Amino acid sequence: MPFVYPIPDLLPVELAREIRAALDRPDTDWVDGRGSAGRDAAKKRNRELKPDSELRRSLSAMIGRHLSDLTQPGGRALYTNAEPVRWSDFLFSRTTEGGGYGDHMDNHIMPVGGGGMRSDMSMTVFLSDPSEYEGGELVIDSDMGFAPRFKLPIGSAVLYSTLAVHRVAPVTAGERVVALTWIESRWRDPLSRQLNADLLECLGLVAQQSGIEAPVKDRLIVKLEKVRGILQKRDGS
Repeated sequence: MPFVYPIPDLLPVELAREIRAALDRPDTDWVDGRGSAGRDAAKKRNRELKPDSELRRSLSAMIGRHLSDLTQPGGRALYTNAEPVRWSDFLFSRTTEGGGYGDHMDNHIMPVGGGGMRSDMSMTVFLSDPSEYEGGELVIDSDMGFAPRFKLPIGSAVLYSTLAVHRVAPVTAGERVVALTWIESRWRDPLSRQLNADLLECLGLVAQQSGIEAPVKDRLIVKLEKVRGILQKRDGS
């Protein structure tokens, strides 16, 4: 599927488990997830960390600090594929047996602070090991018969276009815990965003090659940066 980017190890496993342990505390304040679903409330069966809770703010900030660090693999992967301008506070969701979320699209304007944010990409971060639950796959482009299904290891994520219809398959046993955010990209147009991601990947690969003569490597890097600069001036928001 276009514009779908699995990101293994977006968060280090130790950090993901630390977040999960905080969510598993008995005093954690969970509320009915239908409250954040608007007209899709009837399709949604889950619990979410109370939106205005201090725990949500602190865990969201913890993830945000990690993803803002481009020395970390997760931050680099997010930057390459989305080049985020900003993202929403993370929403934390737990879905137990019988729960799920039917076909829907995420909102294209998300509240941030006192205003709104254009949501270009959605991201689900898995905070459960796949062995902890049955069912519960994230199904993207779920209005198509060949839609891919994702159930990734703890700390891994799926980044996907907010234009995609998607669902969470019913959980048949255990508990599925995830964090979700919505991203405003520097690139409004998905095709330009993909081109930028490809250019950044090529720049990284060329820079890492030791077998290329220095003048040739420098020339390739300059040319790729020139192409990316032209794309930014034409299509960057």
